[in-house]
Amino acid sequence: MSSRPDPFDLPDWQALHREASLVSQLIGSGATALGRASYGSGFGEYYTAFFGLSIGIERLAKLILISNFAMNNNGALPSQAVVKKFGHNISGLIEKADEIAKSRSIVVKHIGPSEPICAAVIECLGSFADASKGRYANFQAIGNPHFDPRTEPVTKWWNDVIEPILDKHYRGRRAEAGVKDRAKFINALIGDMAFVRHTDENGRLMSDVETASERTGQTKWAQRYGRFYTLAVVRWLACIFSNLVREASYKQGIDNLFGHDEFFSSYMVDDNFLLDRKIWPLT
Repeated sequence: MSSRPDPFDLPDWQALHREASLVSQLIGSGATALGRASYGSGFGEYYTAFFGLSIGIERLAKLILISNFAMNNNGALPSQAVVKKFGHNISGLIEKADEIAKSRSIVVKHIGPSEPICAAVIECLGSFADASKGRYANFQAIGNPHFDPRTEPVTKWWNDVIEPILDKHYRGRRAEAGVKDRAKFINALIGDMAFVRHTDENGRLMSDVETASERTGQTKWAQRYGRFYTLAVVRWLACIFSNLVREASYKQGIDNLFGHDEFFSSYMVDDNFLLDRKIWPLT
C-alpha cells in the first residue's frame, strides 16, 4: 500500500485546485464573451471578455511559475513574498513561462506567443490590465482633452488584433465579396426606409444600412478568429502547465500539483475545435 497522502487532504492542493478551477472558468467566460462581442448590443461583451481573459491568462501563467518553483525546491510551494514578485505584467509572465518551457525541453506543437496575432492579443490584454490605460479607460476619457482614443481597449483590440485577422482571413477572399454583395442588397431593399445611427469599434459613426451591414459581416470573422488566436495563447500555456504538473506529480511525487491540469484539458485541442466551439470551457 502506498504511503503517499491523498491530495484531497492537503490544504495546499485544495488551494491550487480552487485556483485552477477559477482560472479555467475566467478564461472560458472571456472566450465565450469574445465570440459574442459586436459594435451593437454586444459591445459590453468586449469588456467582459477582456476582464476574464486578462485575469485568467495572468493567473494561468502564475500557475506555471508556481509549479516550476515547486519542482526546483523539492516540492515546496513559493511563499507569498515570492508569488507577489511574479507581478501582474502579462507579457512578462508569458516570457517567463516560455523560458521555463525551454529550460525543461517542453515543445508545444501549436502556435503560441511568437505568432504575430497572438502577440497582439497578449499586448492588448496586458494593456487592458493596466488600470490607467485599460480597465478604467472610459473614466480616463471623461473631461480629458488629452485622452488618446486609440488606447481605448475596444478600439485598440480592433486595430491591433482584428484588422490583421481581416487582412489574413477575410479581405480579398470570397467571404469579403459575399459580405459586400449582401450589404448592397440589404441597402437596396431597406436603405431608404431604415434609420441607422451606430458607432463601430473605432468610434466612427455609421449612418447608412450598407456600412452597418458590412460591419456586421466583418464581425463574424472578428468573433471567430479573435477567439481562436486568444485561445491559441491559452492552449500554449495549458500545454506547458500540463507537462509540468504531470512531470511533478507522476515522476517527482509532488502531490500538491496532482491533477490540476485537468481543468485545462478542453483547451488543449486542435485548431478546428478552437475555431468552431463557441461556449467555453467544456462541461
